[in-house]
Amino acid sequence: MSLAEHFKDFCEDELPISESEFNQWHNRLKEITKKLNKKYYPDDNFEDIETDNCYIVGSVGRGTAIAKTSDFDCIFKLPQEVYDRFNNHSGNGQSKLLQEVKDEISSRYPSTKIKGDGQVVSITFTSSPAGTIELVPAFEQDNGDFKYPNTHDGGSWKITKPTPEISECNRLSDETNGHFINFCRLLRKWKNKNGFVFKGLLIDTMVSNYLEDGDINSISYSNYEELIPNLFKFLSEQDKDRSYWLALGSNQQIENSDSGKFINKAKKTYNLLKESTNLVKDYRTTFGNQFAKSDSSVSNMIAPEEQFIEDMFPIHIRYNLEIDCDVTQNGFRKRTLRDILSKGFKLKDKKSLDFYILNTNIPSTLSGVEYFWKVRNVGTEAIRRNCERGQIIKGNAKKHENTTFKGLHYVECYAVYNGVVIARGRIEVPIDPYLGVV
Repeated sequence: MSLAEHFKDFCEDELPISESEFNQWHNRLKEITKKLNKKYYPDDNFEDIETDNCYIVGSVGRGTAIAKTSDFDCIFKLPQEVYDRFNNHSGNGQSKLLQEVKDEISSRYPSTKIKGDGQVVSITFTSSPAGTIELVPAFEQDNGDFKYPNTHDGGSWKITKPTPEISECNRLSDETNGHFINFCRLLRKWKNKNGFVFKGLLIDTMVSNYLEDGDINSISYSNYEELIPNLFKFLSEQDKDRSYWLALGSNQQIENSDSGKFINKAKKTYNLLKESTNLVKDYRTTFGNQFAKSDSSVSNMIAPEEQFIEDMFPIHIRYNLEIDCDVTQNGFRKRTLRDILSKGFKLKDKKSLDFYILNTNIPSTLSGVEYFWKVRNVGTEAIRRNCERGQIIKGNAKKHENTTFKGLHYVECYAVYNGVVIARGRIEVPIDPYLGVV
């Protein structure tokens, strides 16, 4: 198959949310909507009590979400008298509003974890499909914007503008024959595969900005080979010091809260693709093992019992996670693997390796995070010894291994919370018993 055919299959068969998955989420949302409508509109005769006053927003609403989504964002429109009641409330009326909505939903889902804090009521489901409905109770304004509660700093009201964002995504999708949506989904797959935070609205905005600079009417799968690397080049040229970007459609500010982490990641991916001698292999590195899975050469890239985290859990990277490793051997001083790699060195054999989480911004208050590890031995020596490995094993925040034989091996760590991968990290482990210097 050609690269264009691989992209077509990937974008049309693997990336979209299936009808079955969407319906499962939507059925949960209908139950919540029905409960809230009975509470806040007791005298109304609804055309459909399960959907009226509830708006699907976020990536799902904009049509840019990918399969196995773990976040289903929505707005529930409340009547004006509810705003008046809580706006005049003594103390933090916004917090009281969230708690009231939370309590009402809890009466429908009494055994489900439900939290009201910040700006949303989060309803977390651990059964398949696992993930969270983030419901914003809000009040529609005359211009179509929504006013919603913010419980922080004593309480305040904020404005969100999802409607023009959805309209702009629909426009771009129509004008590009769906390729705008494809690019947005590809970037979501990229950030989940490579383990870093990249806000969904910012992804859609970046793709919009990229496409508006070119001839958006001439896009086809046949020119993805040129357009995809150029998309990463465009991302890599963004200013990591800027304070915010303006969202497509609404011009709401999207804060640059992590110094544009996606920029350096995009630069690395652009260089990988620009210098590639095996695009199928490098696009699998970029987008995951589902890309080009029908290619006959793929079997050579997968170990006999190798597992992939995206086949085990939904992935929604919300936090950063970086792993390192203490390298020790009797008679030698301890060194870290990252320090060794930074000098371009490889490891000799007979070393003791203790992997650990070096940095993460996963909140310490997030109890119940589980850690899984994957050790992948790569190369002819691993194949000869029948020791490629690649299974994913549950553990804790540390992992012990030993250097044994030559190869460009790697280790990955995954943080799983409520059945969803929220962070992942990876480190290369190049071993050469003869040419290694450490």
